[in-house]
Amino acid sequence: MMNFANPYLLLLIPLALTLLVFALRRRRAFGHSQINTQKDLRTFSITGYIPAVLLGAFLVLLGIAISRPVVPEYHDISVTQTRDFCLAVDISGSMTGVITDPEQAAIAQAAADAAKANGTADSTADSKPTPLTRLIVAQSAVDTFVKGRDGDRACLMYFDDDTYYSWPLTSDLNTILKRNKRTSGYNGGGTNFEGPTENDRKNGPIQAGLNHFKEFGQAKSKVIIIVSDGESSISEKRYNELFNQLKNGNVKLYVLGIAEGWVNGSDQTKDLRRLAEQSGGAVMVVGNAADMRKGIAQIDALEKSRVEIEKSVSFKDVYSIFLMLALLAGLLYLVAASIVREDV
Repeated sequence: MMNFANPYLLLLIPLALTLLVFALRRRRAFGHSQINTQKDLRTFSITGYIPAVLLGAFLVLLGIAISRPVVPEYHDISVTQTRDFCLAVDISGSMTGVITDPEQAAIAQAAADAAKANGTADSTADSKPTPLTRLIVAQSAVDTFVKGRDGDRACLMYFDDDTYYSWPLTSDLNTILKRNKRTSGYNGGGTNFEGPTENDRKNGPIQAGLNHFKEFGQAKSKVIIIVSDGESSISEKRYNELFNQLKNGNVKLYVLGIAEGWVNGSDQTKDLRRLAEQSGGAVMVVGNAADMRKGIAQIDALEKSRVEIEKSVSFKDVYSIFLMLALLAGLLYLVAASIVREDV
């Protein structure tokens, strides 16, 4: 099926044809002094329309050409052994807080230094040093995790009191890494782990991940990774509903824990911690080497399964074909106009 890169330019076609019709109607009138110049020319009613038809074809084909027609090219489907991951990153207001845990502060500082070295830091000559926030740690944690998922598929979501899809499940992990570069610049509202509820229909990250797996997940091993400071609770009713969905969908929940709440076992993190552990997953406190090794080892031990992946869909530009046809129609019009008398 043909598409157009600039479809709005197709509106020029009916405009040009309308003007052509009016122009031809005006050219039918001749003064008496012109009749003698036509009396010796033989004419047929059909041939008299040939130049007009060719001119119309030229305008139509030219209009199609400048609208940049493209046709999709579907590439072969590949088969791979993989696992599916949904990364959900907390961008709530609390994630802009400054890190005080020494291990996580070191991670944030390393990420900030790397951004400056690569020229990607958002700073000016007069600006103050960038605060080492929880979001910077989250960005670094996602970057480290994704780089270790070679051969797997991943999606990226962000959440505060609602969930926002950044990129669907893909085997192109470089796309996820590029998207993740924006993470530290976000700033959202509250935190919603449990949604939707009776009073609020916004999806939390767990439900959003489950929904995404239902639509796109193909691998036997499916994992939701919550990257958060965990500062929100989950009601008992929604806890049981989410747990049952995780269990029935064979989905494991892991947490990359950011900030002091995960380090000191704060009550604010207990609901998410319990759900992760009971679903067969675990909490990996960012900056805690033992936790990270244990969690990554569990994830690496998950079974890979056969998944069919369509490599890509590209679009081939075919405007040159219509441009050549337009030029041919224009050339034929000039020839016909010189040898055929139009109907009068």
